[in-house]
Amino acid sequence: MKQKVSIITGASGEIGQNLISRFNKAENKKIIALDLKHPNKKLNLYKFIKGSILDQEIINYLSENYIIEEIFHLAAVLSTKAEQNPDLAKQVNINGTLNLFNLALFQNLKHKIITKFFFPSSIAVYNANVNNQAIDENSYCNPTTIYGQHKLFCENLGIAFDLYGNEQNLKIDFRSIRFPGIISTNTIPTGGTSDYAPQMIHNAFNNKNYTCFVNKNTRLPFIVMPDAIDSIIQLMNENKKTLHQNVYNITAFNPTVTNLFDIIKTECPNFKITYDIDEMRQNIVDSWPDNINDNNAKKDWNWEPKHSLKKAFNNYIIPHLRK
Repeated sequence: MKQKVSIITGASGEIGQNLISRFNKAENKKIIALDLKHPNKKLNLYKFIKGSILDQEIINYLSENYIIEEIFHLAAVLSTKAEQNPDLAKQVNINGTLNLFNLALFQNLKHKIITKFFFPSSIAVYNANVNNQAIDENSYCNPTTIYGQHKLFCENLGIAFDLYGNEQNLKIDFRSIRFPGIISTNTIPTGGTSDYAPQMIHNAFNNKNYTCFVNKNTRLPFIVMPDAIDSIIQLMNENKKTLHQNVYNITAFNPTVTNLFDIIKTECPNFKITYDIDEMRQNIVDSWPDNINDNNAKKDWNWEPKHSLKKAFNNYIIPHLRK
């Protein structure tokens, strides 16, 4: 009999490693992890496959040999790298996602199951140069960036294939979160445009100064990694009948660079910041909303972040990074 498994792509990335660690502690899942490189830390996996989501042989192998109950499709070329290499971004972000959709759809055809499919989207889907207006899921969805366009395209594909939205026989259970910037104490991110916040924090706690690539007044919504992982698990565990949409905003706090600098200084008084503005990255963040409305997530699946900005520092960042 074929083994029932959960597949996590991009398993060696920030979210992937943290998600697997949480599953290792709390849930008995047989996880097949797929990535181009091995995770940095030891994880309890049913199987690790070193390879690409573009490799059709790997997709075929998974399709033929396992019953796939869940797919957490985390692999992606992130915002800054997508702008620098749009051809690679299209291959990974669109063609790779199509491969995973087809894998899930084949499960329905062959095994008569509805595979749960989690897709991490982003506030990059918005083009909302408005000050402190909380943007809901249906407004300003006209992204200017390659990354945002890819995310919105894949959201719409997932909605078209979804259990309730699809009138054909092939179906999946598609669920997606539009993440704000994510701050993690475990890793220092690269390739994203909101990376300035975690980079500031990690530099400060490692007694290094920081040269910021956006200006001091830049404001974006953020959450910390534990809340991001909670949100994925919570949404995926929710009864489908209570979900009134496929794609949800979530957020926790939205500081300016100066706000972040000030709170970092309370713990790292010698920390200094200078500015060398990257025009491309500044233009990207200026097109993203500085505040988002997550009332639908709160209403449909009781989403609530555990960490405000102050709690993020006092209860998460300082205990993990203070050496």
